[in-house]
Amino acid sequence: MGLEDFYNLIRRQEEMEKLYAERYEGFSRELPAALTSVVFDYWPEMAENPVKYKPLLFNIGEKYIREIWEEYNNCYSLNRRSGPMADLHPVDTIDKLKLKYEKRCQELKRTYPDAGDEFWDEIIKEDYEREKKDIVFKLAVHEKMKAVFNAHYIDDVMEFESHILRYFERGMYLMCALRYVDEVYSLK
Repeated sequence: MGLEDFYNLIRRQEEMEKLYAERYEGFSRELPAALTSVVFDYWPEMAENPVKYKPLLFNIGEKYIREIWEEYNNCYSLNRRSGPMADLHPVDTIDKLKLKYEKRCQELKRTYPDAGDEFWDEIIKEDYEREKKDIVFKLAVHEKMKAVFNAHYIDDVMEFESHILRYFERGMYLMCALRYVDEVYSLK
């Protein structure tokens, strides 16, 4: 490697660092507002009082900016020795949830037949709808975090192996999304 090659490498690194800083700035501007819009879509009672909830939601969203950006951009180094990171908090799908509630309903009807089928159907339906809404909300937060990050992500900063990227993406975003959702629930 000659001196000119070395200077070119340094220039390229400086360009990448500048681009990285610009993208991070864009990501950090966009994420809190994007997450707040998801919360307002799913919780109309919060949307009715934006003066109270918007600052709180922005603060929660800002907590996850650096964590998502840094962890995701450095995922290869985190997984170098131990292999791909597994899903940290698997989320049930709606189909799995439906099967779970159908099974539960049958068990309750068998265990307490005197209560009547209509009674258990109504109780289970309420529980199912509430849990379904929770899952849909969690997945929406997860997808929003991923979409905002991917809009600003720089592919050249780090080369990923596809399996590491895939596993880390699911685990990291799901973990952050579920913690974000827990904090949003605590506001209510």
